[in-house]
Amino acid sequence: MANDVMIDIESLDTSPNCVILSIGAVLFNPKGAGITEKISLKPLIEEQTEKFNRVIDDSTIQWWSTQSESARNEAMGDEGRIPFRDCMEALYKFCWNRRAVWSHGAPFDVVAMESAFRNLDMKIPWPYYTVRDTRTLFEITGVRLGDGGHKTTHKAVEDAERQAIVVQKAYGILIAAGVTPQ
Repeated sequence: MANDVMIDIESLDTSPNCVILSIGAVLFNPKGAGITEKISLKPLIEEQTEKFNRVIDDSTIQWWSTQSESARNEAMGDEGRIPFRDCMEALYKFCWNRRAVWSHGAPFDVVAMESAFRNLDMKIPWPYYTVRDTRTLFEITGVRLGDGGHKTTHKAVEDAERQAIVVQKAYGILIAAGVTPQ
């Protein structure tokens, strides 16, 4: 049953209180194949800095200047931007009552989303013990993100989808080895 969520974000800092450029989330079954649903959100940037004191880092801006034009346009463009609260409410609904929430590395994407929920005095839609980390799973099983069929694009929803597909590959390796993941 597809009831896990993979979250990927693009941001203007690497701290939990970063300005969020875009959020991608996909619904998937780690023991299955493919993605069953996805959501792509782009919160208003100025609102995050002016009302919520979210952070922009100069070195992250510099890093963005080295990324592809298409990734920069997707992350920083104004098209499709919605109020911060509307964005986080949509993510909340998408993530509510899921078995697990995943991100590529435990200390960033999910933590930044939790910080954003707190900024808005919203409840976090997942219990702390349901957070999963792809990096640990990938190290244990020997898979790499490149095994997902395409490279990191720094387009949040595409990267979330690729990460979920590689989680499915890693689960397949575990199952073939006789391990029964939850």
